[in-house]
This record gives sequence, C-alpha cells and structure tokens, in this order.
Amino acid sequence: MSTPLPLNGSNLTIEHMNAVLAGEAITVNLIKPLQPASKYSFQHKPEQSPFGSSDGNLLDAIRDYVRYDGELLPSGSGLLSLYLLLNHAVKYDDALRDEWTDRVLFFINNRIEPCLHEANRTELSAMSELFLILYGEEELVCRYEGQWITVGELFREKGLSKLSCTIRDAAFITSLCCVSTAVAIYAVFEASRLTKTADICVAMQLEAIRGETGAFDGRLHELGRPYASQIEVADNVRRLISGSEFTTERGREAFGGDNGPRCQDAISIRAVPQTHGGVRDTVRWLKEQLDNEINAISHQSNPLLGYLLNLLVIGLIDLGNISERRSFRLLDSKLSYGLPMNLVGENPGFNHGFPVIQASAAGVLGELKLLAVPNAAFAQYDPITKKYRCATFASSLKTLNAISLLDKILGIEMYMAAQGMDLAKAKLTDFAFGAGSNQALHIFRRFVQTVKANRFASPDMAAAEKVVTEGIVLQAVENAIGQLR
Repeated sequence: MSTPLPLNGSNLTIEHMNAVLAGEAITVNLIKPLQPASKYSFQHKPEQSPFGSSDGNLLDAIRDYVRYDGELLPSGSGLLSLYLLLNHAVKYDDALRDEWTDRVLFFINNRIEPCLHEANRTELSAMSELFLILYGEEELVCRYEGQWITVGELFREKGLSKLSCTIRDAAFITSLCCVSTAVAIYAVFEASRLTKTADICVAMQLEAIRGETGAFDGRLHELGRPYASQIEVADNVRRLISGSEFTTERGREAFGGDNGPRCQDAISIRAVPQTHGGVRDTVRWLKEQLDNEINAISHQSNPLLGYLLNLLVIGLIDLGNISERRSFRLLDSKLSYGLPMNLVGENPGFNHGFPVIQASAAGVLGELKLLAVPNAAFAQYDPITKKYRCATFASSLKTLNAISLLDKILGIEMYMAAQGMDLAKAKLTDFAFGAGSNQALHIFRRFVQTVKANRFASPDMAAAEKVVTEGIVLQAVENAIGQLR
C-alpha cells in the first residue's frame, strides 16, 4: 500500500527517503504555491551555461557530458534523485516547465528508477544523464518492476513521448546537486546497517570466547561517560547476548582456557561501545545535516556535504579496523581462550582453518585505509572561470567504495565468529547462547556451513558478505529481539 506525500518544496524528510530505499511506495501529490512564483527564484545566466546559449545543439552538448558505460550507482539512488529534483521544482516553481515536472512525477509514482553510471564522475555529468533519461534518450536504462529496461522500450510501453528541451530546463536540472545528495542518503542508510551489524559481530564474538561483559554494563556508560551513541551500543550488545550462559563465569570455568578469573577482554572488545559509538556519531551528524539539505539543495556545488562524507569514511575505516583486530584474535588459542588454533574444526595439521580468510580481511582493511585522505583536499578554484570545483561528488563515490569494503570485513568477522561459536558449543553442548546471537548464528548457517575440513573458501566468503550486505542476519535478529538502536 502506497503512502501519500503532499510535496510542497520544504517537507521532504530523510525518513521519506529511507522508506523509498526500503522499498515502500511513496506516492507524491504536488502542492504548488498560491502565488504565480514562489519567493525562491531560479536565476538562469546564459553566459554561464556549460551547454552554450541557444537551444539549437542543446541535446548534443548535454550528451557530451554523459558516460553511458561501466558500473551503475546503487539501486535507489536514481529514484531518490528524482524526489529531490521534484521537491526543488515545486519550490522554484517558475524554473521548470510543467511537462518536465509531470514527467518526474510520473517516474516517481510509477516507481521507475533511472539508472545512473558511476563513470560520470561529476555532478554535472550525473545530472545530465538524469536529464536525458527524463527527456527520452532511448539507449539509456531504467529499472521498472524489478527489470532492466531501456528508456526507448519504457516510453513505448507507457505511451510516453520525448520532451521538448530548452536551455532553462537543462540549466535548472543540471545545476542541482541531487545525485550526490541521494548517494549521501543511501550512505547513511547503509552505514546504519553496518553499525548494527558490527554490534551483532561483537555479540557472536563474545559467545565464541566466553567474553567478560562488564565493559557493556549500563552503569559504566550511563553514569561514567554518558554519550548517547556509546550507551546505544552497550545496550545493543546486552540485548543480543541476553540469556547467554557462555558469557558467564560459569561458562568460562566449564570451558577452560582461562588462567583464573578473567579480568577483562582485549581492547578491541572492551572498547566496542566507545569505538562503535563514535562511528555512530558520524552517521548521526551526516543524517542531521541531510535533514536540512534535502530541502535546501545547493546549486553548482555543496562542499559541506563532501566534508561530512569524508568524515563518515574515516568512521567506517575505524569500524573495519577494530573488526579486523577482533577476527585476528580468533586464530590464536591463547587470544581466544582455548578455541582450536586457526579455528580448525577437525584434524589439525591436515586442515588449515582460517588464516588465509582472516588475512583477506587485513588486505581489504589496507585498501579501506587508503580512502582516508579527504577528497576536499583536492577541490580547486579555477582562477580563469572564477568557479569553485567542488569534490563532493567524488566524496560520495568514495563513500560507496568504503561501504562495499566494510561489508567484506564484517562478513569475514561474522564467518569466523560463527565458527568459534560452533566450536564452543561442541564442547559445552548444554549451554545456551543469547537470544540475539543465537538467532544470528542460526540464520548465518543457512548460507554458510561449519568448516570441518579444507574447502574452497571464496564461495563461503561471498555468502558471508551477502548476508551482511543484504541485511539478512540483521533483519532476522531484529525480528527476534526487536529493533537495535
């Protein structure tokens, strides 16, 4: 069932955008200003147009900016761009002709998603491709009803005709920063998924090593260092391991592997609330800024959004860094408090276990760390054209890369933690895991089985990445114990 949204140019929220990314149909009704023109007026300056000053060769000039090949931006980013474009077309009601506004509205209400290419590399190029799709450029691609379809085929199926184009239409659409803003919204959506998934990985790790849970005690965070995000992480982990018999002194004594009572776990585990909480703060900051930016998209460039995306990437790197250190500890019997060396299921010496898999996480982490240099450091001011060349679009693409790499690192940690849980359970068969961590293991094992003998690891690693990327384990856990914070 679709949700109606009366769009007036200032009431679009990130919650609406998250609903679109989650697959919910948001049907838009336009509320235009009562006056012929709103207080916002789009000032078109023909002499500054990148496409020339006449309508004659406009389409050819726009085509020159567009790359039609290579990887596509993530699913949903094209549709979000349309919502943002329509929102601003209502606000600047004198800037875009009705036939263009109606076309954008038709795409949105029929959930026709423009497919935009990463190879465009700049906001102008990406918005130019969006312009051509709306116009009716036949060889470009959309996604409709779960299928890829060329614009030409789509228009014939829907009885749509190509739009007439003017310099003013092109100038308005291509001057907006809709695509980078849409990618930033997608990044917030995905980063929220990753932070919750990282908490699940920690809970599974605690079960595997029979972890000491004092570092997650609510009093420590709510009274000692009352930072909201830190409190949320500690609460998540407590809920995930609620009811666990492995993460108790009785469980540690029954398993062995400790030389006396355990004082505390390694800093990569006991500092999880602080570290994961800090990453959450970067996500929250970007989300708060986007709540404003959605209804105030900049023309030409938006450096602030680029700065925030650069900061988010640094946060994601730290999340990958601590995850890789946790998975490393599972390889050593002394560091994992008695788990078999290298997490070998059976016959050590004949089977090699997980060293190469964990080394893959270390290698991916190295690639992730290379993304730490802010793109804003390479922004330029052109003294000839007197224009600032903003690096925000490049920052948005780098954020997508960081998300993809972190999916792999967390997938490997979950893979190894699940192996550790199975090995711990094999020794303490009568002990129970926590409600959330047990559900995580149960769902994970539908995709990746316990490793007892050597086998080709790549399919398992790809499956582990899949359950992280698609939020399969996260959704199952939240269905079982409620929404994580």
